[in-house]
Amino acid sequence: MDTDGFWTLVESSAAGDLPCTRADRLTDRLAGLPLPEVLDFQLRLDEARAPLDTPATLAVAKLVLRGRVSDDSLWYFHAWLIGLGQDAHHLAVHDPDALAGHPALRRLAALPYRRWENHDFPDWESVDYCAQEAYERLTGEEDGLEEAMEAIGHDSPCNAGFADPAWTSEESAARLPRLTALFADAG
Repeated sequence: MDTDGFWTLVESSAAGDLPCTRADRLTDRLAGLPLPEVLDFQLRLDEARAPLDTPATLAVAKLVLRGRVSDDSLWYFHAWLIGLGQDAHHLAVHDPDALAGHPALRRLAALPYRRWENHDFPDWESVDYCAQEAYERLTGEEDGLEEAMEAIGHDSPCNAGFADPAWTSEESAARLPRLTALFADAG
């Protein structure tokens, strides 16, 4: 599976009635592919995550999540950004402040945090299990994906972590002025 195939699968999984069944749709599609494609999907997912592991993405997450960012919530926020599609991912990596124009972020800014429902939270934790579940369906091996990935020399990360220092709130405001303004009055 090449990069275009990865993004096609991710973006097409968004089509459906219930956002909560998105990972199920993606898993079903993966399970219908040859096994090497499932491994390739996991590789592409890890590749898409890597450039999001930056102080800039942490700063965006802090704005969107109103400062409520843990290691886990940042990891799931990365997945949510990927779930927004290739164009949003490109912005998050290369021009994160431009995400202020994205409808999903505009909707979250307009919705008071204390009134968020489960489906409102900007996370997509379940994407982390799609390839694993598809692998299990195809092979019958419950935890075989990790071993298969290691056999091809790949160790999938399982949390966010970057070496650069996190931005101060002043640095975030200076580097992300549109997002800072968008979320300034968000409750």
